[in-house]
Amino acid sequence: MMLLGAIAIMGFGGTAHADWRKEMGRFRIGVAAPRVAELNPAEISKLKAAYATALGVPVDLVVLPDIPALIDAQATERVDYAMETSAAYAAAYTACECVEPLVAPVGADGSLGIRSILLVRSDVDAQNLKSARIALPSDANKAPALVPVSAYMLSDKGTAAPHDNFINAGSLENAEKLFAAGKIDGFFGWVPANGDEKQPQGGTLARLSEQGIDQDSYRIAWESSLLRYGPHAVRANLAPDAKLILRRFLVSLSSSDPETYDLIDRVHGGGFVAVGTHDYRLPLKMLSAMTGQTKEL
Repeated sequence: MMLLGAIAIMGFGGTAHADWRKEMGRFRIGVAAPRVAELNPAEISKLKAAYATALGVPVDLVVLPDIPALIDAQATERVDYAMETSAAYAAAYTACECVEPLVAPVGADGSLGIRSILLVRSDVDAQNLKSARIALPSDANKAPALVPVSAYMLSDKGTAAPHDNFINAGSLENAEKLFAAGKIDGFFGWVPANGDEKQPQGGTLARLSEQGIDQDSYRIAWESSLLRYGPHAVRANLAPDAKLILRRFLVSLSSSDPETYDLIDRVHGGGFVAVGTHDYRLPLKMLSAMTGQTKEL
């Protein structure tokens, strides 16, 4: 890690390089409180030291109570960097257009994100679902349910099943149970995706298979475009050299320092890849569908 930081510093020598560090003073990483609760003090120190070594400036961890507070901290420039969900990034961008994604996680299975899917029984007319009993994984007024709904409504299939007819299943697990018991005609689930897969698999499909549900008894009536895993995003006005150092640091981290990588991402397991604003067009459109506020990337 020390060598990586030294290379980064040497690679951008000169007055301009020194100026952005002096102007920045400290690098502020924003995190939501539940995320910090997963780490002990030694792990937090190790995490901060890794970023400080790479950037060559002291690092502060700014703990916010929840995701909305994290979004607000980004929009008001109280933090320089945050690890976000796709929806949180879209919300921050919509608020101020002042955030920029640097990298995004890759799953251990090579997935870059997920696709929302609508599963229906084989005997259900997928072209006319107006009388079908379609379940959402949670309360339709909450964000987890709005993700598949907003993506579905944006698609050309969006008129087949009216939003008003959706049933609150309480959870994805309960929706699966209702489907297996024949109490609903379909439900929204998900599958991991990389954008090039020929046949959807894993995710909800794997869970149904584990429960002994015959694949011939249902079909995929609709699937969304790829919804990328949430990015690590910085202030758009952060120094270009700092952005480059951070991106290189994060992309190489899973191989150069696996222990620190595990502290940063304990979920996906496949490292990080560079991303740009164009990779998050879908969540921005989804947010616009929910709020009626149009914003172009």
